Amino acid sequence: MKSVDKINIKFQLLKVKICGMKFNIQKISNLFPDFMGFIFYPNSPRFVGFDFVIPKLKKEILKIGVFVNESEENILKIKRKNQLDFIQLHGTESPFYCESLFKKGLKLIKVFRVNDFFHFKKVVNYIPFCAYFLFDSNTIYYGGSGKQFCWKKLHEYTFQVPFFLSGGIGMQDFDTIKNFSHPKIFGIDVNSRFEIFPGKKDDIKLNAFIKKIRNL
Repeated sequence: MKSVDKINIKFQLLKVKICGMKFNIQKISNLFPDFMGFIFYPNSPRFVGFDFVIPKLKKEILKIGVFVNESEENILKIKRKNQLDFIQLHGTESPFYCESLFKKGLKLIKVFRVNDFFHFKKVVNYIPFCAYFLFDSNTIYYGGSGKQFCWKKLHEYTFQVPFFLSGGIGMQDFDTIKNFSHPKIFGIDVNSRFEIFPGKKDDIKLNAFIKKIRNL
């Protein structure tokens, strides 16, 4: 199997990914996050709609489309329409499904929901096709739950694919982030803890958070 060409990553600078964008998109883009995520899952309160077109962002910001068990046809259509840089798969998508998208030239972020009983061997068959993993809390929701999992569990992760840390991260977690160390952590994914209401982010809180992360 062909492996994903990995970017040469400098782990000392954590990336910031703001997910669940729907409103005040331009204002948040002025904060220059590294990634912005847009949810194309109809059951999410942050669903942007399948006909949604992402407004023009700062050129440095990478655009992520978030999908849950969506058809390849829809993903490819939305990817082309919005010129998405990455596809985030938040459902029960199989390695075969990821392989198919990968062979069509898509860059993938696969989400895994982690609890105390999670075995990281579950990620092995996804490794050749994913640029990044994202580790989130194991809840009944597909993200945006505001719940955290025990980050110590991540010390069991020993593979080479870099990952985003997600799951109920807020400003109050900065010191924990500062003291958390893992050779493959790539970025911090934030959503519900920085919202005024679903889909509308608090630019003041996000600005402060991004500055603190970049000053680490």
